[in-house]
Amino acid sequence: MRGSGDTSAADASDAANSQAADDAPTEAADAGDADASFAPTPDDAPATDAATSDTPSPTLSLTTSPLAIHPAFSPSIHDYYVRCAAGANALTITMSGSSNASIALSLEEDQLAVVENLGDEGGDSYFIRCLPHDFPVLTATVHPAAGTPTPGYYLIGNASAASGQGTFAMVIDVNATPVWYHRSSAGVIDVDLLSSGTISYAPYVGYGTNGVFEAYGLDPWHRDVIRTVDLFLDVHELRAVSDGGHVLLAAPFTNGVDLSGLAGHGPNSSIINCAIQELDAAGNVVWQWLATDHIDPVKESTAPVGTSPVDVFHCNSVDIDEQGNLLLSSRHTDAVYYIEKASGKILWKLGGSSYNKDGARLIRVEGDPQVSFYRQHDARFRPNGGISLFDDHGAGTGPARGVEYALDIEGGVATVRWQYTGAASSLYMGSFRRYDDGTSVIGWGGPASGKNLVFTEVDGQGNDLLDLEFGPGSVSYRAVKVPLGALDAAVLRATAGLP
Repeated sequence: MRGSGDTSAADASDAANSQAADDAPTEAADAGDADASFAPTPDDAPATDAATSDTPSPTLSLTTSPLAIHPAFSPSIHDYYVRCAAGANALTITMSGSSNASIALSLEEDQLAVVENLGDEGGDSYFIRCLPHDFPVLTATVHPAAGTPTPGYYLIGNASAASGQGTFAMVIDVNATPVWYHRSSAGVIDVDLLSSGTISYAPYVGYGTNGVFEAYGLDPWHRDVIRTVDLFLDVHELRAVSDGGHVLLAAPFTNGVDLSGLAGHGPNSSIINCAIQELDAAGNVVWQWLATDHIDPVKESTAPVGTSPVDVFHCNSVDIDEQGNLLLSSRHTDAVYYIEKASGKILWKLGGSSYNKDGARLIRVEGDPQVSFYRQHDARFRPNGGISLFDDHGAGTGPARGVEYALDIEGGVATVRWQYTGAASSLYMGSFRRYDDGTSVIGWGGPASGKNLVFTEVDGQGNDLLDLEFGPGSVSYRAVKVPLGALDAAVLRATAGLP
């Protein structure tokens, strides 16, 4: 067995090979040194040659003390973590099998210990992250009787944190191990794979603030900033487009709006408007859309919030189809709008009031066991012509769910094609994504009651495969899953925890 403490941000190809240049035992190097090597303890016995022994090879095991390893060790799992305190953390790693060895080392927060098994079991490497003391608590519950999740990575972030906890963008594997993370100065919103090898998120800012999206290229490591132009950013959405540009939401304040007829409001009101901007690769605006040109805040708002400015729309997701047209979710109108890019007109409206300023075709929900969706998030096009969304269903109005609707545009009808219902309504946030293998990931946002679930993954029949839960005080805006091949594990390990 060989082990090392790796603190370098060097080339990712070195991350899985941070060890001494040869196999000779060496003195334990300073814990702050990258590529520090450690000798086996003096009582290590040489491995037995399985080819010449009639004794079956013992099962490989790996333990740590005094810090507990997560998850429980299995030879097929390669990424682990221990929860560290601030400063130096003494850790003893013991591997048992055909070769028995133990190493003692000192790890700082964010350091990675790399353990190589040199015995008969195959020479695999195992990676143990010294997770920061203020990292949110993660608890995974698996349901092996129902099946196992498809290998992949979950992109999440904690938009809020309990006292003493930090806020992080995270890439979590199916064993609930943070393989990559980045510390944020504020709550983390909308963690996503923006493009190949680039992870994006927004530090949370409220309306009326000039926020930004941060995009981290992992190999080589670099940070870019993406922002709206001349309008306040709305952190709910960032989408990449094929020419290197981006689509973002903005939330400009608009004064002098007549809200007469909207309960509790009158003429000359100030509102939080909703805008969509498309930027080219250089950050210039090439297309812009404003909600008040197409949505009537009096006749279509179903849940205005605040007094001045009034949040009449609360747009919270944008999706883009092959024609370049857009799907916009507006929480405070309880509606989803299909926008023709060329004209800016709304062609159809699903849910909400029976009116649209553009005269859009109205799609009514029929036969829904929960009547319709309510205070929704994360509306997405489906390849079969339907749409999916996360139905928060508001406080106390019914359980939250991930739901997919089949659409009959000409007939003006939407029906439930598939749904997965939770235990309680969601107060805010949330997501719902369906994948080609038939699985779905439901991000629960801020549950009104019950466990502080981040997400649930289910198979096509609705069997619960995996639940991930935060400790008290943390919630996640969305949960997005990507295939293993979408991100390089060695690059993730090499860049985890970098500033």
